[in-house]
Amino acid sequence: MKIFVLICALILSVGFTWGFVYFLFTDARSILTWSIIFPLFVLFISLSVFSIREAFFAYCSFDNEDGIELYSGNKKIIKIPVSSIDSFLVFDNGISISYRKLIKDEEKVKSFIVSNYFQNLQSLYEWLDSHARNLNKEQLAQSFDEFNESHSELTNDEKNKLLKKTYLFAKILKWTGAIIAFLLFSSFFINKSFMKVSLIICGVYPILLFLIIHFTNGEIRFNIKDSDLYPSLLSPFLFCSSALLLSSIIFFDQIYSFSKQFCISTLIAIIMFLFYYVCASKSERKMGEKISSRILTIVSILFFMFLYGFGFSVPANIIFDKSEPAIYKVDVINQRVSKGKHTDYYLEVSPWIDGKTNKKEISVGSIVYSEVEVGDKVNVKLYKGFLGVPWFSNSIINN
Repeated sequence: MKIFVLICALILSVGFTWGFVYFLFTDARSILTWSIIFPLFVLFISLSVFSIREAFFAYCSFDNEDGIELYSGNKKIIKIPVSSIDSFLVFDNGISISYRKLIKDEEKVKSFIVSNYFQNLQSLYEWLDSHARNLNKEQLAQSFDEFNESHSELTNDEKNKLLKKTYLFAKILKWTGAIIAFLLFSSFFINKSFMKVSLIICGVYPILLFLIIHFTNGEIRFNIKDSDLYPSLLSPFLFCSSALLLSSIIFFDQIYSFSKQFCISTLIAIIMFLFYYVCASKSERKMGEKISSRILTIVSILFFMFLYGFGFSVPANIIFDKSEPAIYKVDVINQRVSKGKHTDYYLEVSPWIDGKTNKKEISVGSIVYSEVEVGDKVNVKLYKGFLGVPWFSNSIINN
């Protein structure tokens, strides 16, 4: 496991370092470089460092006398006596352990995570199962009680058959989402008509998922706990959102007003969140017993909705726009050539409309690039946008 983590961390670090350096030298002043590439570079380098430290330096010891001693590799050593351990929850990345701690004469519940890098995880689970509440068992029992109560008229065999059908249906929806995501991504290499159809399907499918959640009366859910009885539709939603987000990168440098784009994306995210909340079952709306877990769940879902909103609105705003362009005369401030597998030519031009927006860099052909010099005036096409977000064509008209 340690060697695997090290190899993965090195591959990610080298890959994102190379990617950032490439964009830094070829497109240093681009908004894409500093708003997406640089944050991703910092994020994955940090994750790689933390993962290596956790894999090679973390340890966890436990016994009936001293309780638990944990060092994650990145924080200070945590020591918890047996009497303070409250509960634990097993999830994909390890075991989350909650414990009681006295802070300023007030007892509060804290938690920490023992990751999968810990070799004796099974032994720790068995030890915790005899000293603390097993939240997985409690949640699963609660789900079973809820399911049995809502289907009290069915026999046990009929309930098992219903569960199998539900899981099969959820699996079909999952792989359908994966196929739709693949079609959208591949459509950008085919033609514009197929791109439009794929974008509509990929944008509508998450809405269909929420309707399915609603009409199945909570037997299929969106954001569920690892120990929940019910299948989740989070995966197909993320498949579509990821494909939409990737497609938005293609049109990212054509956005003129990022403030309007952010507002539209946020509005779509809020609408989608409210629609999800209406479609979700009563038990799913609770979003956890603790206030902190509810806040975390809401923030996570809103983040997913924003990814969808941004990913859908950026290409839709441009692809479905039928407005007539306004022609603006701008000054050429700088010229740049980007050389890689392909040679790209860019002109940096002065702001237009209000004169307050940042300078824009526009991709042009080699002929236009050779005909234009710094200080010349050129005409730029600016469109209103299908969703009201102004965007400009990646081409200019030389005077």
